[in-house]
Formats: sequence, C-alpha cells, structure tokens
Amino acid sequence: MFGRLGPVFTVRTAEGEDVECVARGDGKRAVVGDDVRFVPDADTEMAQGLIIGIGERRTALVRADALGRREQVLAANLDRIFVVTAVEPPLREGLIDRYLVVAHAQGIEAHIIFNKVDLIADDPAALEDIGDRLAIYPRLGYPVHFTAASTGAGLGDLRRALRRRTSIFVGHSGVGKTSLLNALDPALGERVQALSEASGRGRHTTSSSFLHVLPDGGEVIDSPGVRAFGLWDIDPDEVGSHFVELARLAPRCKFADCRHVHEPECAVLAAVEAGRIEESRYASYVNIRTSLLEDDPRH
Repeated sequence: MFGRLGPVFTVRTAEGEDVECVARGDGKRAVVGDDVRFVPDADTEMAQGLIIGIGERRTALVRADALGRREQVLAANLDRIFVVTAVEPPLREGLIDRYLVVAHAQGIEAHIIFNKVDLIADDPAALEDIGDRLAIYPRLGYPVHFTAASTGAGLGDLRRALRRRTSIFVGHSGVGKTSLLNALDPALGERVQALSEASGRGRHTTSSSFLHVLPDGGEVIDSPGVRAFGLWDIDPDEVGSHFVELARLAPRCKFADCRHVHEPECAVLAAVEAGRIEESRYASYVNIRTSLLEDDPRH
C-alpha cells in the first residue's frame, strides 16, 4: 500500500500499476507499507478496487494515539527508520530516544538525520554543540547523517543508506522531511501532486503518509510531523532493555529485577555517575519509564 488520502488507498500492483481502492472491515486497518489483497470494485465512483485482506507484517512503527488509549500503526514492513532533526525546531534528544526505543522493540534499524546544517555552517560554536550532543549515537550503533536539502550536503551518504531498503522519515513538523525527499528525487513533488489529485484532493496534506520509490533504489515513506510520540505496548519495566548501553550493564546489577533508578549496587547508576553513560540518555530512560508507569494501571 503506497498511500492514503481519506477513504482512498493507493495500491501498487506487482506490475507497477497504481490502483485506487477503498476498504471494508479489517481492510480499513491497512497502512503505508502493507502488502494487501484487493479485487476490482465497480460499486463506487471514487475507486477501482476493494481491499479484502492485509498480509502479515514483518515490522511496524506504532505509537499511542493522542489520548494514549489506542494503538496507532503508522507504517508497516520497514527496514530502517530515519529520525529527522534540525536546528529549528530545536533538537530534542528525548524525542529521538523514544523513536529509538520503538525501533529496537520492533527490530527496525535506526538512523538519525540532522538536517538544515547549512543554517549553522558559519557558527562554529553551534556546530560543536550539535556535534557533541549527537556524538553518543554512532557509538551506540545509530549512524548520524548531517544534511542540507537546500545545498545537497550529505545527500550522497543518505542515498547510500536508503538503497535496497524500505525506510521512513519521522520527526517534528518543520525539520524538512519532505524537502529532503524532494532533494533526493526532484520528481517527487510532481508525483505527490498527481497522487493527491487522483484521490480528489488538491494537495499533499501533512496528515497523510506516502511511500515513494527512489531513482537510486529503495523506498521511503514521508510521514506527518509530530509534536510528541507516545509509546504503545512497551512495558515500563522493560524500557531499559531497549537502551543498548543500559542493557549491556544490567547483568552486572546486584538485583536481577533492578530498575536502575534508586536500587543499591546498580551498575547502570554507577556508570552514569562515572560518566560512562550520557546523562541525556539516562534522563530519557527515566522520563520514558515514568511516563509509561503513569499510564499503566498495573503499577
């Protein structure tokens, strides 16, 4: 499934043909990236087909809805997630870490993009600050890409990371996700406009996700921007297992059920105090765990 605008789903067949479909029953649960089955449907003027089934998902990017009461699946069958950040809106490590927790839980490889780097190219202090704040992530196994959609800086490296994979760009509104995609493929804007018009909408709205095939190979989903990212189906007591540096040290804690908050002889707390675990990462762990505990009626 390549995209959705309102009740209309865009499905690409094995032959490369785009078919506008509607859905009934469980078919309405289809999200971008899903493998779906459809049949011709002549009962509606808005579509050519009817989705009748959804294939098993290898992976899924999920979040809690705005009220924190229901699961919201954003995309399916992903290989990589790219968390896009920028100078504006300001870099927030806490949001990055929430995406990394979900990616780890789902077995999705995660990368980080710092976009609009050209805006601070003449500010050595700002460049040093951003570099220092993001330096921890490559050491943990999360590649960081510095890009500028307006100048093309870093796009070659990013193209290589996107090849032969199904990926998604996620992050705050305004960080330049769509601009990056347009820079990677200048024909993208025309295709989005055509898709919108075919579905009876005049423009690509920020509430819609579309999957695009890149000319160098690979598929990438442009997702709507977010203000917050609520976690779903993550046990508060298992959050530490999704922070790779905490998970490495957890076996050294005195207690097998150590939560790394105030327990004695905690290897994680000792590492934080000694500077071997970044304070920003530990703060993210505590904040995420606390927010999940507040929402979990079992605690």
